Amino acid sequence: MPPIITKNPHAVALGRLGGAKGGPARAKALSARRRSQIAKRGAAARAESMSPMERRDLARRAAVARWSLRSPLANVAQGPPLARRLLNKLDLDNLRWSNRDHRYLVVREILLRGDDRAFQWLRRFLSTRDISNLVRSYAGAGCSERERQRLRRVLRLGHDDIPDGDSDQPDARAFAGS
Repeated sequence: MPPIITKNPHAVALGRLGGAKGGPARAKALSARRRSQIAKRGAAARAESMSPMERRDLARRAAVARWSLRSPLANVAQGPPLARRLLNKLDLDNLRWSNRDHRYLVVREILLRGDDRAFQWLRRFLSTRDISNLVRSYAGAGCSERERQRLRRVLRLGHDDIPDGDSDQPDARAFAGS
């Protein structure tokens, strides 16, 4: 029976200390091209160990991450000055992007009062389809008939999507307090 080899715990601890410092120092010393080569070799090795189904799933998740829109703002007050100026009537500190009613208020105001730059800023957070679906779900709440016409024209929606103004439609500005 071979003898059991035990490691010196002090030497192990020292090795860990050096290893923790050594990796970042080595990466800093390498060129970007060499780091890329090393990363590609590691990715290839990981891919070889996966089944075809796992590789396909990983590729799909990578594509989604690469093409997804930027994560939304925590609140509108973090937005650019252009958006804050358009929304100056609203309490920006209390508007939360995660709140659907608040998101509708922001989208509606930018579509009605904003220019192309404001719309491009909005598109960083929502696709055109998501914007249309959001406005359609609220049926133009809080808008005058003239504003509803503009929303229909900008989003290429019909009267079925945004009906003519009714007095029983809730005003979306009332949502801002929730």
